[in-house]
Order: sequence, then structure tokens, then C-alpha cells
Amino acid sequence: MATLSPRLPTALLIACLLASSHVFAQTDPTPVERNGVTYVTGGVGEDEVLAFRQVAPKYNLRITLASKSGHYLSDVNVKITSGPRAVLEVQTEGPFLFVHVPAGHYRIAALYRHLTETKDVVVPAQRAIDVHLYWDDPDRRGVTLICRRCPKPGQQ
Repeated sequence: MATLSPRLPTALLIACLLASSHVFAQTDPTPVERNGVTYVTGGVGEDEVLAFRQVAPKYNLRITLASKSGHYLSDVNVKITSGPRAVLEVQTEGPFLFVHVPAGHYRIAALYRHLTETKDVVVPAQRAIDVHLYWDDPDRRGVTLICRRCPKPGQQ
């Protein structure tokens, strides 16, 4: 009868730990710097959501994009301006856009499926702010009633 080497279970455990740490390392959001502004975008999947929660304290403007029915949105074109100057223009890769900007007044304009949500914000010098932008449920957008007496969508 063959016996297993006592080192085999230890080697397997180390291999598993190294493999799992590599998977977690892949989900860390990679900061991008553009025009002196650092940001991360993403948040698709449970691992990415956890990674974004960990890096959130590094960013003072944290934007979440969702439908009013609660579904997270991606591929949203976001433009952040300060007065006439564009600070950042980016297409999101998930529902989160975390940005580090100087303290000041900003306008956030986010375009999703031909509808723009706009919000004016003040980013304080010593704190961060969380901004949530919501769109009507994309599955109901463009629904037209044929008759006046027809029940409205969702009312039957």
C-alpha cells in the first residue's frame, strides 16, 4: 500500500492559498489618472464590490449609478465639471465611479440610454461625499400607451 508524503498536504495548502490570493489581487480596482484627477470605475461582481468598499476611503467623490428599480448600471458616460472646465469625462465599467478631486463645487452629468441625470455637489476639504444617480427602469423606458383607458404599465 502506498503512503502519502507528509509534505504533500502542506504543499497543496500553500498552492491553494497562492492561487486564491492571485484571484483576489485581480479584482483590485486599478486607479487611473487623467488631467491630475485619480479615479476608479467598476463594481461588477461580488469580489469587485468588496474591493471597491476597501478602496472607498481613498476617494472623496463616490458615485453610484442605478435604475430606480434597484439594478446597478454600467457603461454610463459621466462628465464632471467645475464651472466651465471639464474635470473628468469617462465611461463607467460598472456601477461605481470613485474620484479624488480638489475640494470645490462640481456638476455631475451622467448619460445613460439618451437620458441625462445631473447633480450639483460640493466636495468638502476634509470629508468625502456619496452621490447616487438613478434612472427610470430601462426596461420600461419608451413604453407608450395605445389608448387612454388602457391600464398604465405595472397597474393591472
